[in-house]
Amino acid sequence: MPFSDIEISKNLLDKTLSALTDGVCIVDAKQPKHPILYVNPAFEVMSGFSLEETLGEDYFFLNSTQTKEIELDTISSALNFGQCCHVVMRNKRKSGELFWCDTTLAAIPDKEGNICYFISVQKDISDEIDTQKVIAEQITALEDAKRRLEGLARTDSLTELYNKRYFELQYPTQYSIAKRNDDCLTVFMIDVDHFKHYNDHYGHVYGDKCLKQVAQALSHVFQRTSDFVARFGGEEFIIYSVGLSELQAQVSARNLLEYMKDLKIPHEKSELSHVTVSIGIASAMWEHPMGPNELIERADKAMYLAKSGGRNKAVVY
Repeated sequence: MPFSDIEISKNLLDKTLSALTDGVCIVDAKQPKHPILYVNPAFEVMSGFSLEETLGEDYFFLNSTQTKEIELDTISSALNFGQCCHVVMRNKRKSGELFWCDTTLAAIPDKEGNICYFISVQKDISDEIDTQKVIAEQITALEDAKRRLEGLARTDSLTELYNKRYFELQYPTQYSIAKRNDDCLTVFMIDVDHFKHYNDHYGHVYGDKCLKQVAQALSHVFQRTSDFVARFGGEEFIIYSVGLSELQAQVSARNLLEYMKDLKIPHEKSELSHVTVSIGIASAMWEHPMGPNELIERADKAMYLAKSGGRNKAVVY
């Protein structure tokens, strides 16, 4: 017998809908509040309401305060205009527990094409939503961990400045900036004077504190967007700076010397009784490039000239 010849009786319809694992309810399309006329057993299990408790209820009776206005508007529009719709919303069981409901609403016309019923198929997707949230949280945690690891890979753990390894990767970027702006690329090499004596006298805990204070001084003085400040190792620090003339570089170095003087970090084993630094400066215009090693070596030589010349000063190569 062709399927089209089968008479769909109420009993057959009930058996068919009762076999479904998704909740199904049928509502009256002609009544103002679209009362529920039928729910299948899966709907009873999902909602916690029995068939008797459900019949005659407003179609929206499961909605919670967390149901979004746009979702309610979508369903209301479909009910009012005899349309179909699909939404995912937060509903509430009889117990008060909230759950995520994937709802498909379809209009059922009679033989004349008049909408007389709506059938609503509702699926509890709370587990899927919870799984998606867990996955999203795990992804976020992994991304945060990745960022932290990337930060650790390029940051000095003591001073929180960039480390030597990351500094050594910056030359192509710094050179490109200098070339684009038709500017000079300058390297400052900074060394804390008599730091071994400081450590021996005050201890390594105070030595670490001293290095942190020097790092903060560098970040305060060299805070232009083109300044790249790093710890080079031990008590040595290094800076790339684009766009400084030789005179401006000397001014920046003097500002650092003055800032260190104002900090007044005690150093009884120093001639001046406070912590000082020696600074070497080397520069090159982009059209006369030299490799990063040569530029750093020049700044290093200038820094040692500053030390041999009495410390607490800056020397230009």
